[in-house]
Amino acid sequence: MTAPPDGSDALDINVAERRVLLGARTIEMTPREWLVIEALVWRVGWVWGEAELEAFLARGGVVSSRNAVRIHLCNIRRKLGWQAIQTLPGRGYRMVLTAPDGAA
Repeated sequence: MTAPPDGSDALDINVAERRVLLGARTIEMTPREWLVIEALVWRVGWVWGEAELEAFLARGGVVSSRNAVRIHLCNIRRKLGWQAIQTLPGRGYRMVLTAPDGAA
């Protein structure tokens, strides 16, 4: 999945190859970060609640908590840019794979 450039580096996520490119740079992810990324890109536009992400991690064999989910999301955002994952207060999180409105 690729985000069109918005004046910054394009984000390219290849789940099958477990590869993330930010512009020309390969971004390393931990196995747990990959599980979160897989969930977020599995259904584009889907809003994942913290409990749903926690359950998704558990299905992947990871014992986790909502606090751990928040930490993984923070680490992913730090690596990919803070706009890569959108927070919808009271609802959850979703991966942003398009340029923000008004981007040139």
